[in-house]
Amino acid sequence: MKIISIGDNVADTYVKQRVYFPGGNCVNVAVDAKKAGAEVSAYLGILGNDDRASHIEESLKEEQVELVNCRKVYAPTAQPRVFLTAEGDRTFEAGPKNSGLHLLNLRLTPDDFTTIDGFDVVHAGIDSGIDEYLPELHKRVKVSFDFSISRDKDYFKKTLPNVDFAFFSGSDMSDDQAVEFAKKYLTLGPEVIVITRGERPAFLLTSQESYYQEPQKIKVVDTMGAGDSFIAGFLVSYLDKNNLVLAAEAASKNAAVTCQLSGGFGHQKSF
Repeated sequence: MKIISIGDNVADTYVKQRVYFPGGNCVNVAVDAKKAGAEVSAYLGILGNDDRASHIEESLKEEQVELVNCRKVYAPTAQPRVFLTAEGDRTFEAGPKNSGLHLLNLRLTPDDFTTIDGFDVVHAGIDSGIDEYLPELHKRVKVSFDFSISRDKDYFKKTLPNVDFAFFSGSDMSDDQAVEFAKKYLTLGPEVIVITRGERPAFLLTSQESYYQEPQKIKVVDTMGAGDSFIAGFLVSYLDKNNLVLAAEAASKNAAVTCQLSGGFGHQKSF
């Protein structure tokens, strides 16, 4: 299975510990997909010109993620401020607003699309800034998209018809609410809808079946990137085996590994 993640990269900045980690939904998914067994995992995005961008690039190479058609700009890397709770969960505060992620959107070129044609699935998310390209991407490859905590009905109507695998964060949802939500938006076109719910079972729905996946019982160090790991584990397994239950289990195990690391996938750097 070959996957390319297109979009955001950040330096998750742990304020009290005075360290940062490479991160961002698309960076994390790219790394976690390779760890989960993807034959090829690639990342396409806009990198800044600071030390944090260099660290992200070096970390991706160490994790055997291919950097494909990446752009470099004269702008700092986004630096969301992170605070950990006693349980290992994280809370965020906004970092500086002049980063490349804040200032610029990625423009895909014909050469980019030709490159993307060589992959089985493209992953993007709500912070990728490539919504306008989803219809064209959907014509070419399978599309995975992370909607995070969004509940914007108009946005869903616009994007979901061009998404095959739709992922949502729903820790606020009861079982009944998750089922109702997934059934409603499955009608807009996705092949699979996945709602992760933190400590509670994830809910997965297709037109043929539904499934609750229990989280693994582990000692949590840091939940940063757990949802991204779930996405990556699911995609690698599902595209290889086309089995919802096996993919859900693989996703849960992938997320559990990440929860036992600091940062999205390690690579700590002091500042």
